[in-house]
Amino acid sequence: MDYDKKTSMSVKCPLIDAPIGIVECSENSDIVRGLFVEESLPEEYKRKANWKDICKNCKWYNY
Repeated sequence: MDYDKKTSMSVKCPLIDAPIGIVECSENSDIVRGLFVEESLPEEYKRKANWKDICKNCKWYNY
């Protein structure tokens, strides 16, 4: 599932392998871009060792 047709307001996040809201996605990618401090990202999104690269390579990164 790439785009949740039920809510049409979520996308599948490869950091947690589950749907998240598009606002969450945007905030996460802004953190990876360095616009916000990394500490503001919930730990669940940082569990994978290369989480920044995973986010940057996600097709939703520039959504």
